[in-house]
Amino acid sequence: MRATVPVALSVVVAIGLSGCSSGGGGKDESQKTAQDFLAAWQAGDIAKAAGLTDDPAKATAGLTAAANQLQLKAGEYTAKDYKKGDGDKPATLNYHAKVTVQGVTAPVEWDSAVPVQKKDDKTLVHWQSTIIHPQYVDGAKFSNSRKSPDRAPILDRDGKPLAGATKVVAISLWPAKMTQPDQVYAALGDPVFDVDVPKLKDRVAKADPNQSVPVVSLRTEVYEGQARAKLANLPGVQIADQTRQTATAAKQVVGSVGDASAEILAKPGYENAAAGDQVGTSGLQARYQAQLGGTATTKLTIKGPNGNDVATLVDIQGKPGTAVKTTIDQGLQSKAEAAMTGLDKNAAIVAIDAKTGEIRAVANNPATGDNRAFNGHYAPGSTFKTVTAAALIQAGLKPNDPAACDNTVVVNGQTFKNYDGLAPIPGANFGTDFQQSCNTGFISQRDKLQADSLTKVANDVFGIGQQWDVGAGTFDGSVPAAASENEKAASMIGQGKVQASPLVMASVAATVDSGTFNQPIIVTDPAPKRVAAKPVDPALAAQLKSLMQSVVAGGTAKMLQGLPGTVGAKTGTAEFSEGGQVLTNGWMIAFKDDIAVAVLVEKGESGGKAAGPIVQKFLSSI
Repeated sequence: MRATVPVALSVVVAIGLSGCSSGGGGKDESQKTAQDFLAAWQAGDIAKAAGLTDDPAKATAGLTAAANQLQLKAGEYTAKDYKKGDGDKPATLNYHAKVTVQGVTAPVEWDSAVPVQKKDDKTLVHWQSTIIHPQYVDGAKFSNSRKSPDRAPILDRDGKPLAGATKVVAISLWPAKMTQPDQVYAALGDPVFDVDVPKLKDRVAKADPNQSVPVVSLRTEVYEGQARAKLANLPGVQIADQTRQTATAAKQVVGSVGDASAEILAKPGYENAAAGDQVGTSGLQARYQAQLGGTATTKLTIKGPNGNDVATLVDIQGKPGTAVKTTIDQGLQSKAEAAMTGLDKNAAIVAIDAKTGEIRAVANNPATGDNRAFNGHYAPGSTFKTVTAAALIQAGLKPNDPAACDNTVVVNGQTFKNYDGLAPIPGANFGTDFQQSCNTGFISQRDKLQADSLTKVANDVFGIGQQWDVGAGTFDGSVPAAASENEKAASMIGQGKVQASPLVMASVAATVDSGTFNQPIIVTDPAPKRVAAKPVDPALAAQLKSLMQSVVAGGTAKMLQGLPGTVGAKTGTAEFSEGGQVLTNGWMIAFKDDIAVAVLVEKGESGGKAAGPIVQKFLSSI
């Protein structure tokens, strides 16, 4: 178990002191030395505090050991009454300690005293371990005994768990026993461990030599088959069999559980956790750590040199965690994951209940790594034409109004073209341009929009760019006002500075389908504060829904023809640069009755070819 040296707080060591038995006026040198010691200790500057004592080596060792034993996060040491020295008796400054201990939410408090005396004509704190606590005598130690309750589950919308128990092998290091560190680090550099060895070396160097340093946990079958032999007979390597919650569906959203490292414990929300605990390290497991992890049964004592308890500082009866309930439908979730089976590209799918905004399914390919479905920053390409269409309709454009679909359109010397394969459409109107995803037809109508028209419509109608709280971390889109006609043209076709996540674009489809913006949500208990729902003007909603249905009937989403129910869609092919090449991501947003969906395929050739089959497979299965 490892604790950090206390962090700096605002110094509260009192300047004006009461109860000075000397009855004198100003501070003497001993009083100031004692106060300086407390201030340095509180600020976490152990070297400076120890340097004010008559035994810096012992003071450094004592203060450091106490911090590690306590798992001390921070301390406030407030000066109280001061008594001048008398003959051989040292001066004393009484103080009140109020410390924050990892895993204990309430401050731990006690009173002690700092003795000061002259040594070689210097005024120094006379070091003794009881400065830390009156019963912390030489040979004593703080003992933090904890028993964590069972971790509460993360549930789907029907109350069934989204994570199950998995047997793992936890690997840790005992620094004091690592007699062959080079061999240990070389072994842990094998890809099977997926360990950042330089960072591990740094953590080990900073750790208490006699406290365990967590390294990694592997599934039992992986450890037995690929790792055991690599760590055999290496001193200081510790192996422990454990059972952990592991996500069985919506893995990046549910998140992972792992060892409580010092870096994790320093984050907000982990006040109830301590070294040695199993804690959420990502996803909902991390966000709701305090709720899921509950409160450990904790007893913080001082053990005397003989090992007996001489003081009890904390005695807490633990409480179990409480479950987090989500909107995930495991039937739809399995179908969303199945829709991407065999795909060899990074991809994401999000499905939303259009009437409520509840997220029914979210999946990423691969099922490990980034949750691009929620957090991805992508140009949405022509799927954003749904938003642009709303802005143009509000500006007075009607679906049957002429809007030329030419090969190219030039804006201030910049040439915009259509996607490969789309020939000019003689006599095109705005509805045709939407159906066939004609870039030039949209850009030709740019004079109808102001620089911030798309920004306003994206925000006011679709909620894009507002701060959503869906119950998990998300990127909620960005549609900045255009700084030029060129930027406006690019934004109209979902390029330029426009960015969105698959979640945002699924919400766009849901808004069109239901006629109301319902901010997406994935956690219902505890319920986050959502952006207020906002109905779309009925006439606008009807036109947008008709336009999306036309894309299925005779446009770029023909692969969805034949699906029962009310079906609409919009494809998108978004360009981006990588390594000097212009590549594309494939998009499709769609709705079928009350389910709205968005699919992104990174480096997909086009929305219809890359994302279309996934949407078709998913929607045909529901």
